[in-house]
Amino acid sequence: MPGFIKNIQFAAIACAIFFLASCGGDYRKIQKSSNSEMKYNAAIAYYNAGNYLKALPLFETLLSVYRGTDKEQDIYYYYAYTNFKLKDNVMAGYYFSSFYHTFPHATRAEECEYMHAYCEYLDAPNYNLDQTDSKKSIEAFQTFIDDYPNSARIKEANQYIDVLNSKLEKKYFEISKLYYTIEYYHAASISLTNYIKSYPNSQYNEEASFLIIKANYMYATNSYLNRKSERYQTVIDSYLKFVDNYPKSTYLASAQTLYDKAVKYKSEIKYTIKSK
Repeated sequence: MPGFIKNIQFAAIACAIFFLASCGGDYRKIQKSSNSEMKYNAAIAYYNAGNYLKALPLFETLLSVYRGTDKEQDIYYYYAYTNFKLKDNVMAGYYFSSFYHTFPHATRAEECEYMHAYCEYLDAPNYNLDQTDSKKSIEAFQTFIDDYPNSARIKEANQYIDVLNSKLEKKYFEISKLYYTIEYYHAASISLTNYIKSYPNSQYNEEASFLIIKANYMYATNSYLNRKSERYQTVIDSYLKFVDNYPKSTYLASAQTLYDKAVKYKSEIKYTIKSK
């Protein structure tokens, strides 16, 4: 089967080369021509030959010429893919989206809805940047899954969603860690706790749990005397929870040190307050 497909692709490229040769290779002449059929055939030929830079403006011109005709679907489809081949994922995604919204019952609608989501995926940035596009891509893939639950592309769509969710997960974790770095200890503790709730199976939860102990300890240490006791108790509680969840953690020794200090200081504070 793959060999058969390759033969078809080779034949398409051969036909494209033959057509372009018959036009004398005069691209400007084709562009200026009022013969829309010739322009259409040339655009397809350039596309099949891999000359997307020449195909693009021809398809762009033909979008309005063939609106409402049988060729409109083909032009939308090829124009979207031409932009995709040129790595313009924003324009490609827009026209893939336009295709399946304009022709929802077309044979290619499923493919174009998937490609729209995939273009959003390709535009999603690294985890340390704004993740708006990642969220848009997840929504697009999820919509595709809902629209085509029996599609052969479901597995790939879910894999891309997993990758995107990993970016969001990492982003959330790094923001929570940042609160600790800039010494917003109470905010760090709250954010890290919420992070664990949001991502209960995250690979970063062990580190996050340890950072909660550290954040609680620093928050307690920098508190007024009358609040220290209850806040050191929070350190103790977070440590005990950490030990239950990660009894063999590489952070265990450091966590134990903070726990011991919290127990000691809480006892001293209790004695100090009684003495007064």
